[in-house]
Amino acid sequence: MSKTYQVKGSSISSKFDFVRERSGPDAENQLRARFDDEDRLFPILDSAWYPFELYDRVNRAIAELLFGGDLKRLEEVGIFSAERVLRTVYKSFAQGKDYVAFLKRAAILHQRFYDAGKMEVVLGEDGHSAQVVHSGAPVYAEADLYIASGFYRGAGRELGLSDVRSKFRLTEDGAHFDLDWR
Repeated sequence: MSKTYQVKGSSISSKFDFVRERSGPDAENQLRARFDDEDRLFPILDSAWYPFELYDRVNRAIAELLFGGDLKRLEEVGIFSAERVLRTVYKSFAQGKDYVAFLKRAAILHQRFYDAGKMEVVLGEDGHSAQVVHSGAPVYAEADLYIASGFYRGAGRELGLSDVRSKFRLTEDGAHFDLDWR
């Protein structure tokens, strides 16, 4: 039996936090109602591992509930997540307000939240761009990639940059994020 691709529970619980803080407890309850007892999602344990497929379903449900199915708008969830974690539990990653240093250390965060795959960063020669490559995971979901894109943008904002742009593409070897900032 092969092991299932998994994410940390905190990755899922933060999505419910986003819905509650952005749209209120009624919206959070509507989202919760989409995941009945068969999913065994509640209570969500932040340190436990959950199937990536369930995580993807939560992300897609948020897009349907709040954004009319527009997955690109899930970047807002990523921005929220970056702001939250870099102000709290992972604030050491924001020390010095140095985005390049953050990107170099972000692979540690990636490994804490996904049980497979890796993240590599190649900095641009101009000092204002980078390519971030996620590779080695068994699957990449568009909803999660938009959230990751938003996370990179939100981290830049949290570290004092006014305009971090991010776009991604999927290739045979993984997901590639092209970032640039001023």
